Amino acid sequence: MSKVVTASIIKAELKNLILDLKQDKTDLGKKEMEKLLKAEENILEIEKKIKETKDQYKKETSELEIKLELKRLDAEIYTEEKRELIQQIEKQIETLNGLNTISKDDKKKINALEKDKSTLETQINMAKTMLQEIGGQITEEEAKNLILKKLYVLINQELERYLNAEKRSLIAGIEKLWDKYFISSHDLEKERNKTLQELNGYLKGLGYLG
Repeated sequence: MSKVVTASIIKAELKNLILDLKQDKTDLGKKEMEKLLKAEENILEIEKKIKETKDQYKKETSELEIKLELKRLDAEIYTEEKRELIQQIEKQIETLNGLNTISKDDKKKINALEKDKSTLETQINMAKTMLQEIGGQITEEEAKNLILKKLYVLINQELERYLNAEKRSLIAGIEKLWDKYFISSHDLEKERNKTLQELNGYLKGLGYLG
């Protein structure tokens, strides 16, 4: 099985090559090392941008989920749900801290729970601001309009699929008829000339043509 080349492998190889070239005191060796150092710098810069993009995507996705919940629920209901979750987390933390001996796994659980609690608290604090940004909770009339729009889109998509299928079927039928009954203009001209010749022969035989 061929080895999968990853960014980590490339960086490791670059590092080894740079270390080797550091021993090379020739001008060529120095130039090669400069190229490799530049390549290493570019890789690190790209990785940094990838990480920033992922972090931004995660942040915006989280905010979108909160906004969708707020649009669906009243702000008070939303924050109350989060407070209930915080209370549950605090009880779990209290239970773990109350153990006679706290293991490494217990400490990890406590840290994870503290992180979850902090996230929920942030969401509660952001709730009112976000609710204003999205124009408040969705009304019954807005919900009806959204449902109707969604139904319209779905019906329109189904209708488009049906019409496209019918068009394909109709075109296929016409193509079959065309293949079956099509006569070229050359064949028509040839047939016409043949008919005229036969007609002229009959007329000559009857004495109508000299």
